[in-house]
Amino acid sequence: MNLAATDLQSVPGFETTDYALMDGRIVWTGSNARTDHPRNLAHPWSAAPAAYDAQALRHGAALAWAGMDAHIGLLGWLAGQRLVFPLELARPRLHAVAQALRAQDPAAFEVAALRVLGLGHGLTPSGDDLLGGILFTLAHAPISAWGSAMPGVHARIRRAAERATNPISAALLDDLMRGSSYRVLHDVFDAFQAGEPRLITDAVDRLVRLGASSGGDMLAGVFLALQICEPPAEPL
Repeated sequence: MNLAATDLQSVPGFETTDYALMDGRIVWTGSNARTDHPRNLAHPWSAAPAAYDAQALRHGAALAWAGMDAHIGLLGWLAGQRLVFPLELARPRLHAVAQALRAQDPAAFEVAALRVLGLGHGLTPSGDDLLGGILFTLAHAPISAWGSAMPGVHARIRRAAERATNPISAALLDDLMRGSSYRVLHDVFDAFQAGEPRLITDAVDRLVRLGASSGGDMLAGVFLALQICEPPAEPL
């Protein structure tokens, strides 16, 4: 794709990243690493339509969780490990998200979700990645009783993200809400659906290598949404 420099604008405050604005839309402009994602400007990628069975996804995710021997990012929280600052101090907020999912309470989930937006360090903070993994999962394996509530929940999370996190993370979170993300996350769902341990191990290993902890944080959200595991109870 041949674009004049004037077609792209820097994202204010993020001029040193591989992201830019084109006609108001955030796009990824990097060329040194393979990034299969709809926002890849030179080589946009999108997943083929897929229909997933929630029970098959849960079975595949359970195999993945049982086979994990390292817990990156918020996977460590699910495994009962101590987290880095400031996430360790935010355990009650993280637990509130998990509890709302377990109770299948969309109002409580929205309140809890808004409290973890922007939580953590990095270009995509851990709280955003966790929510993204949850919302991506719910886009492909929805909770039927939440159907009428979800458009409003999505809209309010989008509005809150404009203030609570940075514009790049907010854009990637919006993609996840729509059920669209990096190829590797879609590969994980395909592997879960197939239930083949070798495919699951390969896809999960590639996902947890995404970013410093983004892949692990998103996978933690997937596990929570599929209710494969829950974090240890908070101490009284």
